[in-house]
Amino acid sequence: MNKNPAYYSFRKTILLVIATALLFAYQSRYALGIKYYTLEIYANAPIQSPLIILANGSSNVSYTYINGTSAKISIDATSSVSSYNYSLNVINDGIESAEVRLEYCSFMNLNDANATLILHNETITMTQIEIQGGSITQYPDYFILASNSTIYIGVQNLVENAPGGYTILQAYLRIKTLNTTTYTFYTITFEFT
Repeated sequence: MNKNPAYYSFRKTILLVIATALLFAYQSRYALGIKYYTLEIYANAPIQSPLIILANGSSNVSYTYINGTSAKISIDATSSVSSYNYSLNVINDGIESAEVRLEYCSFMNLNDANATLILHNETITMTQIEIQGGSITQYPDYFILASNSTIYIGVQNLVENAPGGYTILQAYLRIKTLNTTTYTFYTITFEFT
């Protein structure tokens, strides 16, 4: 029999490791689980980029976000009336025409600025939303966005009512497939500072 203390310490360590391994193996050999439902999803159609997109306008007051389905138009309103007819482009790269219109959903500080928001294609102009004296007017008419064409969102008659004011209008561009009730919303934020 070996009376060396290091031998007993080593032996204890080995026995402790073996006992731990056995305990772990015993505990992990039983697993209880119940599988209730399985849901597998497969796409029936390939995912593609949107055929109608938003793009920065030549008035240089807009910023479009990822994949061209939302944008922000930011304009410094002054005491002089100004217009930005090419604030944002709406481009239809599809082979089908669509109906589009602007619809406001929320706003802040309407008293600080007046403005008229329009859709146009350089031939036809259609007023969509008017901000005047703290109130807002929504027009229900749709603008036809022909296939493979571009229309423009413009801001006309913009004037500040309160120096240093800050008006925000959150709007949707409703894009409706012709002769259906199917539509898509793109978010556009108008900031008049």
